[in-house]
Order: sequence, then structure tokens, then C-alpha cells
Amino acid sequence: MTKSSPSKKGRKQAPDNNLKKTILNWSIKISVAAISLLVIFVLLVYLGLFGRIPAQSELRNIRNHTASLVYSADGIMIGKYFIQNRQTINNENISIHVKNALIATEDNRFFEHKGLDFVSMGRVFVKTLILRDRSQGGGSTISQQLAKNLYPRKDKGLFSIPINKTREIFIAARLEKVFTKEEILGLYLNTVPFGEDVFGIEAAAHRFFGKSSSLLSIPEAATLIGMLAANTAYNPRINPERSMQRRNVVIDRMAAQNVITVDEADAFKRTPIQTAYTRLDHNHGPAPYFMEQVRIQVEAILKEKYGDTYNIYTDGLRIHTTLDATLQGFAVTALRNHMAYLQKTFDEHWAQREPWHANPDIFNNALRRTTRYQTLKAQGLTDSQITEELKKPVSTTVFSHDGEKRVTISPIDSLKNTLRTLHAGFVAINPANGHVLAWEGGVNFRFFKYDHVTARRQAGSTFKPIVYATAINKGFDPCEFISNERRIYSRHNDWSPTNSDGNHHGYYSLKGGLINSANTIAAEVIDKTGTGDVIQMARKMGIQSPIPNVPSIALGTADLSLLELTTSYTTFANYGRAIQPIILLRIEDNNGNLLYEAPENHAGQEAFNEETARLMVQIMRETIERGTGRSLYSRYNLQGDYAGKTGTSQNNADGWFIGYSPTIVAGAWVGAENPGIHFRSTALGQGAHTALPIFARFMQQAERSPNHRALRSQRFYPLPEELYAMLDCEDFTETTPLEEERSFFQRLFQKREPVEIAPIEKIETEDQTDEKDRNLLNRMRDIFRKKEE
Repeated sequence: MTKSSPSKKGRKQAPDNNLKKTILNWSIKISVAAISLLVIFVLLVYLGLFGRIPAQSELRNIRNHTASLVYSADGIMIGKYFIQNRQTINNENISIHVKNALIATEDNRFFEHKGLDFVSMGRVFVKTLILRDRSQGGGSTISQQLAKNLYPRKDKGLFSIPINKTREIFIAARLEKVFTKEEILGLYLNTVPFGEDVFGIEAAAHRFFGKSSSLLSIPEAATLIGMLAANTAYNPRINPERSMQRRNVVIDRMAAQNVITVDEADAFKRTPIQTAYTRLDHNHGPAPYFMEQVRIQVEAILKEKYGDTYNIYTDGLRIHTTLDATLQGFAVTALRNHMAYLQKTFDEHWAQREPWHANPDIFNNALRRTTRYQTLKAQGLTDSQITEELKKPVSTTVFSHDGEKRVTISPIDSLKNTLRTLHAGFVAINPANGHVLAWEGGVNFRFFKYDHVTARRQAGSTFKPIVYATAINKGFDPCEFISNERRIYSRHNDWSPTNSDGNHHGYYSLKGGLINSANTIAAEVIDKTGTGDVIQMARKMGIQSPIPNVPSIALGTADLSLLELTTSYTTFANYGRAIQPIILLRIEDNNGNLLYEAPENHAGQEAFNEETARLMVQIMRETIERGTGRSLYSRYNLQGDYAGKTGTSQNNADGWFIGYSPTIVAGAWVGAENPGIHFRSTALGQGAHTALPIFARFMQQAERSPNHRALRSQRFYPLPEELYAMLDCEDFTETTPLEEERSFFQRLFQKREPVEIAPIEKIETEDQTDEKDRNLLNRMRDIFRKKEE
């Protein structure tokens, strides 16, 4: 008989059972090994083999780099100093809308877990890894994200993700032990990056909406929280449509979490995104040139008082300045608008010719100083090879008055554009306390960091009021007549100054010489007064730059800064007393503790007596009314009471105007970086055309401003009758052949040193003169008669 089938079955099943057992055994071993490796891996991470896990004590003392903030006198933030652009805000001041949007979007179980959310991780595993739904995010809790922000991930090759994720879990768990949930929210919102080198919700709110985060609306808060998923993709400035889509996702999640109603969500989603983009960094802001001056002074003060205790870039200091944010805005607008017009005029003036065509070394020397040229030279290229290389177009960003532009241009053409650019500086000071109210050092800080408020240039005729104040303070009569002739001063190396208009006829009073900015009169005044006394007066008025001891300083040959000249004019507004400008009021630490406070600033020593000051103010008022500054009223229709002086240096290289009201002294300078580049025409290059309009545009805006409209009605102290009588004189600069004129003026000059008068043609009888000459003679007789009385 054959064997039964069951015995065969038994023989076949034995190997199958062994295989299963083998697989099961290996599975168990592999699982145990995997778990053991995982435990060992986690233990090694915990022990810090792949990077130290911060202790709880360290976490309690977390201190992020925080930007130091700079404020105007009226409380407006005007700039920051930072390594990371972060503004730390107290947790209680963070908008509840921001917190709600964050939790609803990033971690809706935030208040239920202890740093690691297993439910969220399971959801992400199923929907992201299995169903490929990328919208679920990475599953990290807010605490884990905070850990990543505080301790950035490190590259560990293939194991980077597991190592960094594990570290973040441990750090998150410790954060949950050290801080409350509310504190973790505050820490996270103060550290999270928003792109554009912006960190923290407060800095982001100021950057994109121009306000504190505590004032954000629900749509604004949702917009910023939406950016956390992808800073650039959802940036409302760069990608407004995608930003709105992401914002609406955040709003829907807020509705799903019942922090807003569905109806509210629908209304918010219909709201357009309206940004108020405000960039405050090293190159941008309302007063970047001023910010650099503040930085220099703050660092010096902190170094002197506290050594290395404080760092302006990391310690979140609060720096309060004298700047008036409104007036600073007017200064920026006035300078930039006028310079755009003036640059166009300059370019049309030179047309196809380069301003340096008569002096090519200006361009050649500038080219040799460029980094590109020096790099190519170091590589061994010849000058001709370098020139050919620099003629090749490259893509670069260039300055324009319409905004920076990305263009394709050769380095040589780029340098030419830079050399042709006209620059300007403007500063305004309160003469009562020396507070700097506005400071704009150039046309664009990013491209041209050289500050023309502190730069030294030839002062031109803006120095003349110092010469005349010295003379009047020494007793010179403002109505003393001086011949307008061109003289040769042999004891000054045959110095022979001329007037810019070429007119050397007739006579000017001392007063008229300043009003009409006659060089011949200024030269004669300083010759009689003495250069030493003029220099001493300039020092008393606040000028510190070297002044050569030569009479030509009367015409403005000394190199002085706009800040110095404007400061010196505060002496006139202060009726003879000088005051030094200040820009800092106080410095506080990040807790509001006072570190420094500026002493009260008062006008100091008397530079000249009050009578001199009153006379000078009146003369300089007449300079505005009928002299070189008359366009302030005739063209710009200013309503206030102003005095001042224009200035133009040799060859129109520098244009100046310093003017003042009873409460504001302001100065403007205009010119190219290289003095060899300038207008050929005095009509275009004089200070009245280049610099005065900046002052005028500034004051136009100030007079219309609610905070400064008092400028329209402010008046200088009325001149006493006896001083007014001292200025009652006319100038006689018409050409007249009358011999009797010579006789009258010689008698007038007898009370002072006689002045040589150029010979004039002798006419035998008065009948031969025309009516103009007879009228002139009668006016002269009246003046002389009053003087003799």
C-alpha cells in the first residue's frame, strides 16, 4: 500500500515554518537593533555629540541681538543700528491678532502639548508623506520652530535633518519647562525671520505697514504670519497677489479655530492689502547722513562713560535726538526736487561736451582711483588694455533722481555719470538751543556716503557777514561810503580783487557793499579792520576750521563746512551770542534706564554786541528784500521774516545760501565732488540759483505746516529808531562825470582815512549834465546835509 497524503503534507510544511520563524527572528533582531540604534542616536544627540543642547539656565538668559533705535525729538523712529534687524517687544504689547493668526496657522494645538505634538506629526506623516499634500507643513510646533530660530541648524551631511530635528525636540522640551506658553509666543514672535533681513514681528510691522505690531489689524497680522511659510513668495511688496492668497488661507484657519467668525473672515478676505513700506537700515531712512553722525557721537559717549559695556549694534539702545521729523522730511523733499531740476539744467548746459574737457586730468585721475582700474593694473594690464576692458558694458545699479536703476553700462560711462553728478547739503538749527532740526548730507546715501554738511568747501560770499560784523562791532559806520573802484593792495602781494559783474563805478555804503556782495568793498573793509580781528570773530561765532591769515578770506577763500557756517549765523539770530549745535538729547538702555543726557544748551560767549547784531540783522534782511537773496520773496513768495546771504566761490564751483528767521537758521550748499566741474555761467552757477532754492523750498513747506506755520508771522525785534537812522543811506554806483561828486565824497571821507578816487572826466558846467546826473547830485547833497546836521 502507498503512504497516506497527510504524511507528505507534513514534510512540506516544516521548511515554511522555519522560514517564517527565521524572518520573524530577523525582524525582531533588526527592530531591536534599529530601536537600539535610534536610542543610541537620540542619546548621543542628547549628550551633545552632534551639537550642545543648551541647559535650562542658559535658556533663561536668552538674549538675541536687538537693534538700537533712533528717534526724532517728536518721537518718530528715524533709524536703527543692527547686526540683525530685530526689535524686541514685550509680550504683553504684541497684538492678540498676531498671536491668534500664528497659533491657527502654525500650531493649533499649541496650548495642549509640551513642545512635541504627536497628533500633528501623525497628521503630517499621513497627509504629507503618504497623500503627498505639501500644504500641511513640516509638523514642527512653535516651540520647535523657536528652538530652530534660537539655535540655527548646522550642516551634518546626510544626517542633517534627523540630527537637527532631534536637537530641536530636546530644546523645545526644555523651553516648555523654562517658559510659560505666553512667554514662548513672545520669544518666537521676537525672533522669527520675515525676509529682507527683518527679524521679529515688531520690525516686520514697521517695515511693511509703518506701524508698531500692537496696532496691526487682523488682515495685516494675517499677511505677516502668512509670510512665515515663504518669506519671499508671500512678500506683499514683491508678490502682492500671492501674499493676498496666503493671507486669506491664514484668515480661514483663524475662522476654523473660532477666533473670528466666518462672516468676519469673508469681510477680511475682501480687504485689499495696503502696505506702508518703510525701510530703515544702513542705507535707507529719512536721515541716513544724520544717523552716521549720531552713531559717531553715541559710540564715543558710551566708550568714554562705560567702556565696552554697551554695543550700539546688539544691545537695543534707545537714542533720542534733536531732529524734527517733519522738518527733516521737508529738507529731503526740497533738496531732492531742486537737485533733480538743477542736474537736468547742468546736463543741458554742457550738452555733448564733458565738464572736464578743458582739464582731462579730472577724469583720468578719477579713473585711476577706481577699484576696477587698480585691480586690472595689479593683474599686469597696460593702460590701453585697461581702457578697452573698462569700455565693455556690465550690468550694474546706478543712481538717478528718479530712483536707482539696473542698467547695462560700461564702467567708464558709469564713472562719467558719477563725475557729472551735482551734490548738495542742507542743515537747519534752532538758534535758541542749538538743536539740529534737519540734516541732509547728499542726494543719495547708498551711492554717495560723503556728507556735504561736514565737508569743507570754499565759503564764497557767505563769509562776508563775519567781515562786516567785525567792522561794525569795532565802530565802523554802516553808512560810510567806499569807492567801488578796483584797487591794488601792494602790501598784500599786489592783490587786486574784482567784482563778479565787472562794475567798478561809483560808491557803496558799508551796508550796500554787503547787500550787493561787492568784492571791492569787502576787500577794503577787511583791509581796514584787519584779518586777525576777522579770524578771531569767526572763532567766537563757532568756526573751527583753519582760516588763512590773508585778506582774501573776505571773499570766502577759506574752506569751511556748511555746519560751521550755519552755526556762525545763529549768532546773528541770537543777537550776538554764539551757540554750538547739538544732535543728541539722551541715550537709554533696552529697559529705559538713562545712560546719558545732554546738558542744557544755552548761547555762550558774546561774539559781538547787541547793537552790531541788530544792525547786521537789518542789513541781511535787506539783502533778502532787494539784494542777492531777493528771489525768496519775489519768486518763492515766502511770508515770514528772513535774513541771509548767498555765496559763490571761484569759477562757480560752490553755491551757498545761509538764511534765518527768528527761530530757524538753515544753510544749503551745492556743487560737484570735484571743484573743477561746474557751471560756466555765473547766472546758472551762483548760490542764488543753485543753493537758495533749497532753502526756499524748505521754508515754503514749513510755512504751510501746522507745526511750523508760525514762521509766517514771526518777526525780528523791531530796530530802535536811533539804529534805524544809522542805516538811512543810499548807494551811488551809477557812472557820473560830475566833479562836484568828487568834492562831496572827499568831504564825507574826511572823518576816516582818505580813499584814493580814480580820476574822472571834468565837465565845465552842470548844464551839460543830463537829468539823471542832476537827480543823483541832489540825492548826494541831501545825504551829506543830514550827516553834517
